[in-house]
Amino acid sequence: MSSCATGNAADLSSGPHVRLEASYDSLGWGFALVCVDVLHGDVDRLFHYKIPVELADSVFAGKRVRVPFGKGSGIKIGYVMSLSEAPPPDLAIDKIKDIHSVCDDFPVLTAETISLAHWMHGKYYTTLAACVKCIAPSAKADGRFPMSRRKPSDALPVPSTVALTAEQQRAVTQISEIINGGGQPPLLLHGVTGSGKTEVYLHVIEKVLAAGRQAIVLVPEIALTPQMVGLFTLRFGSAVAVTHSRLTQGERFQIWKMALTGETQLIIGPRSAVFAPFPNLGLIVIDEEHEHTYHSETAPKYDARQVAIKRGELCGAAVVFGSATPSLESYFRATEAPTRYALACLTERVNKTLPEIHIVDMRRELTRGNTSVFAGSFQEALAETLADGQQAILFLNRRGYSSFVSCRWCGHVMTCDSCRVNHTYHADKKRLLCHYCGKGVAMPEKCPACGSEHIKRAGTGTQKVEEEISEMFPNAKVLRMDMDTTCGKHGHAKILDAFKAGEAQILIGTQMVAKGLDFPKVTMVGVVAADMSLFTGDFRAGEYTFQLLTQVAGRAGRSADAGRVFIQTYNPEHYAIILSEKSDYETFYKHEMSLRRAMNYPPFSLVFSIMFTGPSEREVIDVLKKLAAIMEYCNAKDGKNRFELIGFSPAFVSMIKKQFRWKLLVKCREEAPLVAFVLYCIRKLRENDPLKNLTTHLTLNPIMME
Repeated sequence: MSSCATGNAADLSSGPHVRLEASYDSLGWGFALVCVDVLHGDVDRLFHYKIPVELADSVFAGKRVRVPFGKGSGIKIGYVMSLSEAPPPDLAIDKIKDIHSVCDDFPVLTAETISLAHWMHGKYYTTLAACVKCIAPSAKADGRFPMSRRKPSDALPVPSTVALTAEQQRAVTQISEIINGGGQPPLLLHGVTGSGKTEVYLHVIEKVLAAGRQAIVLVPEIALTPQMVGLFTLRFGSAVAVTHSRLTQGERFQIWKMALTGETQLIIGPRSAVFAPFPNLGLIVIDEEHEHTYHSETAPKYDARQVAIKRGELCGAAVVFGSATPSLESYFRATEAPTRYALACLTERVNKTLPEIHIVDMRRELTRGNTSVFAGSFQEALAETLADGQQAILFLNRRGYSSFVSCRWCGHVMTCDSCRVNHTYHADKKRLLCHYCGKGVAMPEKCPACGSEHIKRAGTGTQKVEEEISEMFPNAKVLRMDMDTTCGKHGHAKILDAFKAGEAQILIGTQMVAKGLDFPKVTMVGVVAADMSLFTGDFRAGEYTFQLLTQVAGRAGRSADAGRVFIQTYNPEHYAIILSEKSDYETFYKHEMSLRRAMNYPPFSLVFSIMFTGPSEREVIDVLKKLAAIMEYCNAKDGKNRFELIGFSPAFVSMIKKQFRWKLLVKCREEAPLVAFVLYCIRKLRENDPLKNLTTHLTLNPIMME
């Protein structure tokens, strides 16, 4: 079964019979065009249904309806996308089925989000139904929306007493002018860590709400939500609502309904919050815009930044991207691209002082006989920090105790039998876990390959760091923040609240502690292993590493006390490491862009990823070979040599949940011919091969080269 769309969004939204009405009043039209909730490319189109007389006053665009569908006329949920005065000329009226019933007394889509669904359908190469389900609130298995008693906040707003710096005031003025001018162009707020980007957001949102409009603030991690919500609730009181995946389905639906009815004016949440159905949206803020979590990994594989820009175009809302380390593509659009973003810069910290950053060469530690995870200077600085009554954050982007388990006799490494990845040892569970499918096995006493007892845990994860730090500083209270410790609705908030209250002196965590957090008493940050993101094989590896190190370094010294950062590495000569020591984004940008230009990688070209997955690796490879041959033939026939094929290869993780994964990349300087080329070649492939046992994944400019 393929997830590749076979319809065309432009075809679906064109023609006189597909009119999107600003009003949802029934005008007595007799037909509805319905997107049926079936996620299959073969039925990726709108279907005409008659509107029975008894439903004439309750069927209009945006409503969910129950419709008979397929040969057996089983009842399915559908979404009314528009109304029509007449049936299509090629279909007899007696062949058109009646709408069975209406699901709700309110629309789940607005004229704006209907347009957005059509746009996503054409942009992200999946079915229209998948796009609609992504936008609309989730229902239970029986089709009903869950109810919830989560109560709206009764907090009262507190007026701002913060005096803006000159740079902050210029940014507020610039964004306000864009809002008053109809929302265009998008603006990139490039501010060093601790420069007060959040205060700029608060002042601009205050103006938006005062004008009777609404705002959305996106954050990349659930971990950032508690602090952000606290700041915004203090300023705006009960106008604030928060949504994220840890809430119950009923709670998320209630917040969606509050946005639709105007009971809340400001929603904070991760990427899915971009679809909040505000009737008069004035502003979308995307904080830490460089983060890859704004890209969905499941169909539709949307980019929340692109969706935000499209929403801004549709409703006249301003879109603000904020980051200390913007994605190269965003900074390029703000400084060099023909069609540019606006740019506002905050070049100084509010406290005027950046942390002092030390690069620690771990190779020298080995020559000195130090085989510990921690360098001597690292340990000394941490001891001084604790003695001074201050706090420290230690960062390692790998959870668990040991990253792999191997046999020292035969070299066998314990791996998941459903995924081609190493098992990670978790000491608290005393089990080996797969971080992709979640399956676990007991830690073996002997090697399953050779029977040797010389089986050993190797590598370091956050659990092991926690254990060693606790042994090194037995009187210090340590908290660990990773996927294993933040389960549950309030898992992140409990840890962060405890650390803020001084209940612990050391916070150890994965990337969820590396950005956005603001603790006045944190004067030391330690990066345990800076090299983990450098050698992933992705052309963005240098960018990711520089961003991560700069962001985590920015957690230190954000108040009156100076901060120190220790970055441990075995590659101190790498440009991403060297430039992170100076927090020198401009120089990094110029160096990285010169490499991108030489290799013809984004933003100087576009990359289209085609991945096939299936239960038979042989079949996946054979189909990809056929597609590659078709593409080579079509590229040669084109005669312009516009398309560069990067040979097919296994994905970075070549099997997940017993589904084999192989990919092919195609590069081109222009989007339209690239998209047309890829879709044409896939259609040619399907003419002789229906791909029944395979799933097709199409992604333009994937954020991670899987």
